[in-house]
Amino acid sequence: MDATAWTVVGAAVAILVAIGASFRSLRDEMRAQGKDLHARIDAQGEDLRKRIDAQSEQMGLLRERMAHLEGLLDGLREAIAGKRVA
Repeated sequence: MDATAWTVVGAAVAILVAIGASFRSLRDEMRAQGKDLHARIDAQGEDLRKRIDAQSEQMGLLRERMAHLEGLLDGLREAIAGKRVA
């Protein structure tokens, strides 16, 4: 093989190494972004769970208050009408 052939082979190897290195770098970046995305999704999921729990607790308190108000209204109806509601 003459010098030109070795130069072509060397250039081809250098290009392949550069392509391989860029793919490895790209894979590492994608992996890091995937981990970051999973962490963000988990954090948002936890926040959503906390909000849902808070809403459930507030709904329970509202049910209690409504039941109390319903009892007061039934008592008022009995006092006004003088008869008991079934």
